[in-house]
Amino acid sequence: MVENYQGGDIALGKGDVVLSPIQYPDLHALHGHDIITTDGTTLLGADNKAGIAEIISAVEFLMANPDIPHGDIKIGFTPDEEIGRGADLFDVDKFAAKWAYTVDGGPVGELEYENFNAAAALVEFKGVSVHPGTAKGKMVNAMTAAARFHADMPLEETPECTSGYEGFYHLHNAQMSLTDSSLHYILRDFDKDELARKKAYLEDKVATFNAQGSQVSLTITDNYSNMREMVEPHPHIIEIAKQAMESCEVKPNIKPIRGGTDGARLSFMGLPCPNLFTGGYNFHGIHEFITVQGMELAVKVIVQIAKDTAIRYR
Repeated sequence: MVENYQGGDIALGKGDVVLSPIQYPDLHALHGHDIITTDGTTLLGADNKAGIAEIISAVEFLMANPDIPHGDIKIGFTPDEEIGRGADLFDVDKFAAKWAYTVDGGPVGELEYENFNAAAALVEFKGVSVHPGTAKGKMVNAMTAAARFHADMPLEETPECTSGYEGFYHLHNAQMSLTDSSLHYILRDFDKDELARKKAYLEDKVATFNAQGSQVSLTITDNYSNMREMVEPHPHIIEIAKQAMESCEVKPNIKPIRGGTDGARLSFMGLPCPNLFTGGYNFHGIHEFITVQGMELAVKVIVQIAKDTAIRYR
């Protein structure tokens, strides 16, 4: 942990990896904060150990201060969120809450009730193996077909070239051999029609490759949908969170999640569930970090939500 950060690069561990405000300008606004970083070899895990710590700390604070009004508070922790299975076995009826908040967001102030519509696409290529010395006219290299397929994907619709409400195709894994190769894509878009367009693009592309003599198959699996349509009919849920942030001198930053949370799944299961900040940055990589002060503010907001809800509905 770097206490009372005063600017400049932060060395991560004993190697040459640094956390630089040139690459991550959010650091400029964090002078004086205590910053928890990785050691430069793996991610920090603030996504979402931070959310767990903040929820438990808020509960601890409420138990230590019984004069703070609150109603019944239901707490749930879900595993496997990163692979889209966190809510698979969540019993919404047993949980018995009218609404909830996930604590799974990023920098201080984030309040999110829109997320990507998400699907996964598996493109598989079959080849024919022949000794390379006698391969002319016989060998079919599945790796070559896979490379051609991905090289022809729209570069402007990738994560590194999109932001805001723009969707993307993301090749996140590939297995390659001469006879069997596969490309694993995730498809993301806030608009259902645009996600359907992305699916159709892949279907057309596979059909074109097959018409040219390749052996290619496509499997598309839907993962989760944009929770906006399930949360917007309940505007008080967002208003309570906004009011709590403002009471804690946190400026609400309502923005779409360029990803997903279990809150999206839960919203479609009948539990409207927008997302609150944790105070973390750069999730899923060695440059992940979080501030102690940001986590403390997350705890205060959780407590304030409990208090404001009790006062509003007593």
